[in-house]
Amino acid sequence: MKARSRILVRGMTFYAHVCCLLVLFSIVPGALDSATYVVNRTVPDDNNPGSLRWCMNGANANPGPDTILFNIAGAGPFVIPVVAQLPVLTDQAGVLIDGFSQPGTWAGANPPSTANLLIVIDGTNAGASHGIHVFSSNNTVQGLVVQNFQQDGIRVQARPDVSQNNMIYSNFVGTDQTGTLDLGNGTNMQGLWAGIYVICTPGTLGVAINNVVHGNLSSGNYAEGIGVASCPPGDVAFNSVLNNYVGTDVAGAIDLGNDHDGVYIGEGAHDNVVDGNLISGNDYEGVCIVGYAEAMPPVVTYANAVTNNIIGLDVALAPLPNTRDGVSIGIYGTYLGGYATDNIIATNTIAHNGRNGVLVWEHWSSNINADQNRITQNSIYNNSLLGIDLGDNGITYNDAGDFDTGANEEVNYPVITSAVHSAGQATISGSLDIDTDPTQANVEVFRASPDPSGYGEGRFYLGLATPNAAGNWSVVVPGVVAGDTITATTTDMNSNTSEFSQNFVVVTGIEEHSVGQSPQRYELAQNRPNPFTGGTLISYTLVEFARLDLGIYDVSGRLVRTLFSGHRAPGTHTAHWDGIDNEGRLASPGVYMCVLDAGGFMAMRKMVFAQ
Repeated sequence: MKARSRILVRGMTFYAHVCCLLVLFSIVPGALDSATYVVNRTVPDDNNPGSLRWCMNGANANPGPDTILFNIAGAGPFVIPVVAQLPVLTDQAGVLIDGFSQPGTWAGANPPSTANLLIVIDGTNAGASHGIHVFSSNNTVQGLVVQNFQQDGIRVQARPDVSQNNMIYSNFVGTDQTGTLDLGNGTNMQGLWAGIYVICTPGTLGVAINNVVHGNLSSGNYAEGIGVASCPPGDVAFNSVLNNYVGTDVAGAIDLGNDHDGVYIGEGAHDNVVDGNLISGNDYEGVCIVGYAEAMPPVVTYANAVTNNIIGLDVALAPLPNTRDGVSIGIYGTYLGGYATDNIIATNTIAHNGRNGVLVWEHWSSNINADQNRITQNSIYNNSLLGIDLGDNGITYNDAGDFDTGANEEVNYPVITSAVHSAGQATISGSLDIDTDPTQANVEVFRASPDPSGYGEGRFYLGLATPNAAGNWSVVVPGVVAGDTITATTTDMNSNTSEFSQNFVVVTGIEEHSVGQSPQRYELAQNRPNPFTGGTLISYTLVEFARLDLGIYDVSGRLVRTLFSGHRAPGTHTAHWDGIDNEGRLASPGVYMCVLDAGGFMAMRKMVFAQ
């Protein structure tokens, strides 16, 4: 995808000759004290007042909410070389490490693309260490460049009495100060590190909740750009990943992909939110949500929300694909983890990725470990395989009764039977055969960027239909014209979303009576065209509100396809048959009969499917 090289740069060290300013503010007797420390030199050692290490040690030793500012003389950027693990932040009162305080630095109105950062924390010579390691609550780390560390760039680690309310804001993690050169963290590649990680380590009783990763550039790292991971008995939950650029340069235009996922959520992490990010150019998935099948019992990752992200494109919506899937639920690279349930993928733009737009995969050890994943109102298009794939096995065709299992219960997609444009809008109708109450299901209709498979992909969300008890549904939508391609998904009452349905082309409506006049007779018109290959249009007229059945039968009298079953108002209506039977299979070429049964009226027309 990109030629990767890890350029390990020893930062030039600038030595200032001004001592550290330490100001203590006493609040009330017996209360915690606040302290402000100023970094004014780039020397790496603990014993040098004014060094970052010295100031961090001071903040840890002072039991109060502290601030670390920067005021290094000269022209930046200022590279602070790290020669061993920086002090781990352990004071639960928290500290603000404020890179924006360095003169000439700013966050900008839309981080990270407009930020100008001058404080560079370089781990080239730090050995096996993280960059900034947070092991407490109420910390803010902002305005730093963190590069070349062997392990995580910025790590928020769960602790027994909770790590919470930490803010990681507008840092460049894994690039140089310009945000254009790959100087990724995780350089030892002996573990699956991340640019920014909110994590509970295996076997540790720790909690990390309500932490926020906002407005950062996290690119070029091994393995993840941003990771959120739990591991029982720990608990990592209710964290937010917001408005970051993950896998691109600072402008959101060039591939600086992380070596594995853009954003990773795993090992039982739950109720986390990934919203408003640009996630593109990464070498595995854009977003990965996966459980841990090998644990005893297996660990389920659940109830996470991926919303309003751009995945697989640059900031201008030109192609910038992730190498594998845009969103993967249950698979991490080639690791088959499953055990990811009840997650929601909503209102994202997911396009141009190297495999599927959204993949849901269930581990073979059970048939309920990757269900109830809702995929709703996304714009999905131009991905290399399918828009939505349940099972990583290509199209999952409908089955009668929908009694199968598998990822998202392999719920049947809707069958579109009619798509007619008239008077500036289109009426889309169809049927649904599922094993739960169809009246509790939703059918989402999309204007498609047609997939080469003929199933999906749904680029423009058009509207929502609710089927009746017989599974029939209809919705009137704007924004389409004759010749557009339509597709649809099912989401059942348990939040299982299907793959995209077979594509259907919108046709122009047929008007056989004048506006304001009631039709004078029942009629079933001859299908057009006849004989037909790709599909044929059938029109019929009702003189009153009627219960009707419209179906296709073979010459032996066997029902091949139900086109409509339910009530219709008086007027002229249309249906379309694409040659697909009720099992989702292509019918054999031959002679068929179209039969309309509308109460006391019955009609039949012969039709020839030439394929």
